[in-house]
Amino acid sequence: MTPSKSRKRRHRRSNKRSELERLRAKLEQGPFRDEKLVIAPSGQVKMSEVLGDFVEPYMDMADTEEAYRKLLTLAVMAWNASFLPEKEQEEMIDRVLAAGIPAGNDELRAGLKGIVNMLIARKKAYFSEYTRNIIDFEVTDTGESYHLTVASMVKEEP
Repeated sequence: MTPSKSRKRRHRRSNKRSELERLRAKLEQGPFRDEKLVIAPSGQVKMSEVLGDFVEPYMDMADTEEAYRKLLTLAVMAWNASFLPEKEQEEMIDRVLAAGIPAGNDELRAGLKGIVNMLIARKKAYFSEYTRNIIDFEVTDTGESYHLTVASMVKEEP
């Protein structure tokens, strides 16, 4: 291995550690600081990989980092809403979209609600075995692609 490749590999590992540390620090300041959160699970599937697979069919809509972040935000909303009863799903989606989109943008809200509902259906159809809520995520532009780091909540075993 050339010294250049070795340096690049160490730099990538260092970047991943700093991304994890940044996300961990952010979460320690938020409302979930007392919960059992998982960022880099040992022996468990990485939710960053699952979330990446979940949004993969929609990646053609995300041609910028900002668009990718928006797609992930909708995906996380859909993911977490999928665990609620149907009536509560609708209430949650309406509440979040109303808070994030100014009044008078009914067409935009309806379009986003349709996308979220499609994502909920996708979650239930193809990802039902994953039951961890997603708490937060970080996106880093690597220059070649985007690196996704995800924090999720572990459900306590009875």
